Amino acid sequence: MIGRKKITSASLISIYICCIILLLLRNTAVGFQSAIQCKNHCRPAPLGQPSLSAQRKPTSILQQRRIIALSAAPSDETIDNDSSSSRTSTTKSSSSSSSFIGLPSFKKIFFFVASTVVIWISEPLLSLVDSAVVGRYASSSSSQTSVIQLAALGPATMLCDSTMYLTTFISMATTNKMARAFAKNDVKDQVSTLSHVMGVSLAVGTFITLLINLAGYDILAAIIGPASTLSLETSKEVLKASLDYSRIRSIVSPLAVMGLTSQAVLLCSQDTKTPALAVLVASIVNVIGDYILVAKMNWGIRGAALATSMASILANGLLVRKVWQMMHRWKENQPQNVQNVPFLSLPNREAFISLLKLAGPIFFVLIGKILGYSSMTIRAGSFGFVPLACHNVLMRVFFFFATFGDALSHSAQTFLPGLLYRKNLREKAITTALSKDSNTTSSDSTNARTLTKRLLLFSCVAGIFNSLAGRYIANSAGGTFTTDSSLVALMSRASPWMGLANFIHPITMTLEGSIIAGRDTGYLVGTYVFSLVLLLSHLKFVCSKFVAVYHALLLFQLVRITQFGFRVWKRTSVSSTIKSTSKLIEGTT
Repeated sequence: MIGRKKITSASLISIYICCIILLLLRNTAVGFQSAIQCKNHCRPAPLGQPSLSAQRKPTSILQQRRIIALSAAPSDETIDNDSSSSRTSTTKSSSSSSSFIGLPSFKKIFFFVASTVVIWISEPLLSLVDSAVVGRYASSSSSQTSVIQLAALGPATMLCDSTMYLTTFISMATTNKMARAFAKNDVKDQVSTLSHVMGVSLAVGTFITLLINLAGYDILAAIIGPASTLSLETSKEVLKASLDYSRIRSIVSPLAVMGLTSQAVLLCSQDTKTPALAVLVASIVNVIGDYILVAKMNWGIRGAALATSMASILANGLLVRKVWQMMHRWKENQPQNVQNVPFLSLPNREAFISLLKLAGPIFFVLIGKILGYSSMTIRAGSFGFVPLACHNVLMRVFFFFATFGDALSHSAQTFLPGLLYRKNLREKAITTALSKDSNTTSSDSTNARTLTKRLLLFSCVAGIFNSLAGRYIANSAGGTFTTDSSLVALMSRASPWMGLANFIHPITMTLEGSIIAGRDTGYLVGTYVFSLVLLLSHLKFVCSKFVAVYHALLLFQLVRITQFGFRVWKRTSVSSTIKSTSKLIEGTT
């Protein structure tokens, strides 16, 4: 059995590294192809031939005045005259931002989602490597040491991973604001937004370091709980080892949060090569570090923490350096006020309020998710030790496949803001009686819904795969996780409900990403308040057996997909008033 598990773990890591290498090779080939296309298509128009923008100028002087008035309107959805000087960007900046204006093809969406899944699925696999190495090699001194360090690894990783997960509200807000800036082709907004989010990331990461080092003991003691089945002396050893791991990991928290934000910026600019390279570096360094520090030097859980920290420094340093180079290119040939923007800065009052309006609700949503899933764990634990162990295994499987939904949500947040921005411009142009020859085309009003349909199609395919694979693992491969027959039987009984939740989750996350892309955060918070009240009520008053916990998980997905679906369909449609006005204008031209 030991040899079989070892081969299985090695095969998973090998397949994963091969996927990253193939992704890097594919992105390199696409980069060469894009460079050739840019060379062929980005040439100036021949002398005496009008440019494309000149051919699309309105024919009426009144129409020109209306377009100028619309462009000068002081609105968040329009472009003011003060930022027009920052729009003369370099060829690289223009080509990168232009990809956020049109409708992405199925092929483009597929490779973007696949790249994001490969990037984000690294954390579960690397956690598997840490657990396997610590559990196998930490027992060189005694078997009790191995048990203590494995027990300490659970609450320590929970603390580190939960704090890092809560910081994703910065990267999600960054994706939305950067995608909107790319759609506007506003280099000044790109530079200032990047500077502000990197400064906020550094501040939040520093706060996490101080929090874990100063209050980590009390937090970990609360996570382990007073009702531990271990003896008092053993509990102290577990707490000490867990605290050591957490403090070592927390040292690199500032760079780790900046790395998450940098990854969001790079994915938003559709640079999947650099994040994939960073993940490859982190995977190799972490595996080698675990082998040397834990297996050879017998440093145990502290060696695992050092290996993970070194991998984080190299990978996140690579991401931050790439973003710094990108910002430096953006500032070329720009006004002096844009060139003087530092790489790290805290936002002023106006910029902070703008960031808070978007990041605050997203932070609440993340808190809501943690509260909801934690409540399921607490309720599962009330039925006994075996149901709690079964729940831990099933939720690990569920969250492993949840990376597909997270990738689709990020795709919606990357591609939709530009289309929604142009859709709003189109509707404003129609309401001011602009002709169809204005700078926005009539297809912009339907592109947002078309993209939503394409993403939903991908999410349905991912949902079917997640449901079948997740249910197979829970129903037929339970012996891989445990030899307890009662636990395996309990997993099999809960597997149909978890499979249905796995099917709905990618669709739900795609719709949620669409809502965030449209900055409809007030509605998002309201839906989560309603969903959490319903979920907690079901767990408290209806859930009378363990399988009912997964009825609640399915209910949580169904309530969200219903509320999100109606809202997204309404927000991406063209209103009847706009449609009638558009037909009236087209009939008079």
